[in-house]
Amino acid sequence: MVQSPEKKAEKVAERSPLPPGGINPRSLIFKFLVRILPPLLVGILLLMLVLAHYARNDIMIKIDTDVGVFATATTRVLDGLLWNYQTEEIVSSLATISSNPAMLGAEIYDQDGNLFLSYGITPEDHVSGLKTLWRDIYRRMPDGTRVDMGRLAIHYTYVFAEKQFRQHFLLQAFQILLVIVVTLSGAVYAFNRTVSRPLKALLVAIRTTRESGRWTESKWQSDDEIGEVIDAHNSMLRHIAGKEAALADSEKRYRQLFENALVGIYVVRPDGWAVEANKTVANILGFNSTSQVSKINVLNHYVDPEEREKLWSILNRDGVVSRFRIRMRRLDDTIIWAELSGRLNADRTFNGIVQDVTEQVEAEQAVEERDELHRAFFEENKAVMIMHDPLDSTIQFVNPAACNYYGYSHEEMTSMTIRQLDCMSDEELYQELKEAAEERRGYFKQVHTLKDGTRRDVEVFTGPVSLGHRQLHYSIVHDVTEKRRLETRLQRMATRDQLTGAHNRHAFFQQAKNELERAKRFGHSLAVLMFDLDHFKNINDSYGHATGDEVLRTFALRCRGGFRQSDIFARLGGEEFAALLVETNMEQAMEAAERFRNMAATRPIPTDTGDLTVTVSIGVASLTDEDSITELLKRADDALYKAKQSGRNSVVRL
Repeated sequence: MVQSPEKKAEKVAERSPLPPGGINPRSLIFKFLVRILPPLLVGILLLMLVLAHYARNDIMIKIDTDVGVFATATTRVLDGLLWNYQTEEIVSSLATISSNPAMLGAEIYDQDGNLFLSYGITPEDHVSGLKTLWRDIYRRMPDGTRVDMGRLAIHYTYVFAEKQFRQHFLLQAFQILLVIVVTLSGAVYAFNRTVSRPLKALLVAIRTTRESGRWTESKWQSDDEIGEVIDAHNSMLRHIAGKEAALADSEKRYRQLFENALVGIYVVRPDGWAVEANKTVANILGFNSTSQVSKINVLNHYVDPEEREKLWSILNRDGVVSRFRIRMRRLDDTIIWAELSGRLNADRTFNGIVQDVTEQVEAEQAVEERDELHRAFFEENKAVMIMHDPLDSTIQFVNPAACNYYGYSHEEMTSMTIRQLDCMSDEELYQELKEAAEERRGYFKQVHTLKDGTRRDVEVFTGPVSLGHRQLHYSIVHDVTEKRRLETRLQRMATRDQLTGAHNRHAFFQQAKNELERAKRFGHSLAVLMFDLDHFKNINDSYGHATGDEVLRTFALRCRGGFRQSDIFARLGGEEFAALLVETNMEQAMEAAERFRNMAATRPIPTDTGDLTVTVSIGVASLTDEDSITELLKRADDALYKAKQSGRNSVVRL
């Protein structure tokens, strides 16, 4: 940058040394004195004038007071002297005026106003600035009356007092100026020692840095604010030097990264010619080395001019472009897909990054084709398919078959959770998950609710599926309501007596075996009751088998209502029943048996032929450590045989 001659002259003047004893008008001390002395002197002068004004007034007031006091005291003497006409003594009294230099003379007038006696300077002497103070001369008589004898006039002036005041004022002004000079001298010396010298040292370091181009630190050290400023300056120089070193290192590393980057980095002009490009750009476009960068014109490598126009339209509109894909032609005429990112500089050059994404584009196209196939499989499949997020159970995707099955629209279903379709309680769901794990089933048995409130038994085949970075659960739902009903019916037929609804013999032995093993394992008590309806054959013979079946059905229903849910009640055959009572000792079993015996004996059974009273015989046996289920039942059966031998309608235990 070219500097004006005036600026150069100023800089030369700043660096030129001053002659010995010379004053630098640009120094801080000179500027300090120039700025502080005029207002300081003016202020002191104004202060002195104000103080002098008040001091002068005080002196005049004091002179007036002294003259008044003297005049009053003199009239007290003159009244007696005038009464006796003692002229010499009167003159002597007036002579005391000379004791006060401000009083120049006095006059005495009689009661008629005629001059009686004068002393010293009077107005007839025409002295300038002469002032007169009048006092009445009177004599107080014994009876209290007053006798006027004349008037006293005291002539005085301020001239002598003003002369003394001027001398005193000049002395005070000299003293104040002397104090100012001494104070300023000390201030200049202190300022030079504490401010000017360290600033000069700092200025020398700054000028040396400017002239030599080498960062120069100031050598001054102190613990005051100037020292902190110099330390900050030195720290800033060290920081700048470190930054310059880091910048140089960063520039070196930048060049290394630029040359060795795995992505192409380049700068091109608006006409397409490359200003700078790294080796990767040359490799992408098919050039052998970066020395051929100047031969690269990207306009020759665009396959479709419309794609180039679209690229520059985005740059002109936004100034930046990100991950813009465009087809480019290599030097060997091979067509590749390139991905461009970068920004448009102020000089209209484009600073960009280019990557060869041909393989990625081909892979994405393959993925799109696969996704299209999967989407067609998902949407056109007749099976109910649901995808939900396992974290919050929200339904993410459903196929049309699911919407048709549940009766909801696609928007409704994707705003629901999978738990809203499942009407099972948490305990039931947990139990099903446990059973599926134990049975190693690949599906879950659940109950789903349709939009109209209908409950359907379903089997849900669920598995994880990855969708991008998300982990979802993919479920295929099969309606097995009719299958479950058939299974339930078959299960009931296999385990229940068709006439009475009680467990059949096979189911009783299977469950009794499990309960016996559990009782022995945990040391719990267990009891078995064997029932036999008394003279039941007579009912069939007398009333027919239909009435007999009604009696068996009613008796079994009453017994089932009297047992606990954990107890097992079964029809073993004909009119013979058995009951397994868990966690029940012999006394508790006897009480239960007696209750059932009494119920049968006291509650007639209504039939089509009338009410019938049927008694029952019961045998009771309790579990011992050596018993098997067969042995336990045999002992209960033996007890039943004894009950029938003892006359029936009784309870016997073994």
